[in-house]
Amino acid sequence: MKFRGEQRLYFLGIYIFSNLTFAQDPIIFNNDRYSGISTVGISPTQPFLNPNGWDVHIFSENIFANSDYIYISETSLLGLTSGGIKSADISNGITGENTAKISDYYNHDKFGYHISSDLMGPSFSLNLNIFEKDFSVGLFTRLRIQSSAKEIDNYLQYTNQEITEPVLYDLSPFKTNFMNWAEVGLNLSTEIFPYSQYQWIVGVNLKYEMGLDAFYVNNKENAVMRREYLPNPEDPEQNIKTLYASDFDVEVGYATSYNFDADRYEFNPKGKGFGIDLGIAIVNPDRWEESYDFKMSLNALDIGYVNFTGNVHNFIGDNLRYTNNPVFDDVDFESPEQFAQLISNEIYGNPTESLKSNAFKIGLPTSIHFNLSKNVGENQFLNFDLIQRAPIFENSLKRANIANISYSVQKPGIGYGASLSTYEYETIQMGGFLRWGPLVIGSENILPIFVRHKKLHALDFYIGLKLYPLWDNDMKRRSREDCKC
Repeated sequence: MKFRGEQRLYFLGIYIFSNLTFAQDPIIFNNDRYSGISTVGISPTQPFLNPNGWDVHIFSENIFANSDYIYISETSLLGLTSGGIKSADISNGITGENTAKISDYYNHDKFGYHISSDLMGPSFSLNLNIFEKDFSVGLFTRLRIQSSAKEIDNYLQYTNQEITEPVLYDLSPFKTNFMNWAEVGLNLSTEIFPYSQYQWIVGVNLKYEMGLDAFYVNNKENAVMRREYLPNPEDPEQNIKTLYASDFDVEVGYATSYNFDADRYEFNPKGKGFGIDLGIAIVNPDRWEESYDFKMSLNALDIGYVNFTGNVHNFIGDNLRYTNNPVFDDVDFESPEQFAQLISNEIYGNPTESLKSNAFKIGLPTSIHFNLSKNVGENQFLNFDLIQRAPIFENSLKRANIANISYSVQKPGIGYGASLSTYEYETIQMGGFLRWGPLVIGSENILPIFVRHKKLHALDFYIGLKLYPLWDNDMKRRSREDCKC
């Protein structure tokens, strides 16, 4: 299967992104009282706790990477900026084990990946008093990408190491999916139980989802990968290694905004849906200070799904020859549907037999976020966050599991902090953030940015710009109010 130039760039971009950009939420910054609308996607009640009367988010991008499939040897994130990255060349003895800046593979028996990027665009929130009741109202825009899979049999490890595959290999069932979507949301939060000694705050995000690209693969049964040697038509005395797939039952669905006829990507939504985030926070306020003594919140995030118009194929068969097959090798790639029809024709003798539907859904990455925050000194807070994925819809995306403990200093013009977190409750990471005026930068995994790693497979970086009244705060506003003694 041969790809044209623009197609190679498009799929190369997806490949690089899916191997090197896995994102998680800006958890440390989420606990900053001045984060406002910037972290509404992880805590719908957060804008209500903002000491400022308004908050404008210009943009932010959060990128995180963690891969147990591919790595780059002997470098740091800053080291990557100088370029010079090359692929492993086993035949010439160049691998990630003996050469710096080599893209190489772990080659575990199982592998997984998790992708999630969040580009937040212009957004704002405003605190209002309506009929003597306080509200926070906000609008936000996001462009999100996510994909995930866990515990996939690594049949590719033999190709990666240039060694001969087993005669028979059982490929166990697995699922993987991907979605690229735009999101426009309305945030509302307010206080309930006004006569309680604690503040009870409820928040909700109502979100309209526009699906741009999506795919899913569901390998339903154990598939048998088989190796045989066939005579070479050009040299009968030489055999050619040929690989087959047998006893397979695979369902594939896809939709894309890439225009294969024009060889360009277009913003052309292929799906739509709705989502909701719900949150509740209990706050023990300090009545004499512009702060709180203790906060506990519980949030249910990304409840919903996107309905796509696309194609769903089901491939059930035996003895599919997928290497050294002229049906695939000598054809220019034109579109995913052309490729699916070639496979369908090879299995069923009919190019449209595999097509089962023109619609499918992808569930949002539903999760539960639990947060504790304690004031431990003037403008100083100790925080704990736990994010647990909880997929509930068909073909749901799966958010990364994160546990995080952090310390932060929060002042009107500046904020900073440090954290320890675990990715998937296994890998320990060190992080930190700085909010200085309108600029916010941070990382949940700061060491790979500066420290050279033998096998660089993880990175995280957050950057954002926001506007808020650095010159004003609650105490100053109260001092300007008319006395009602």
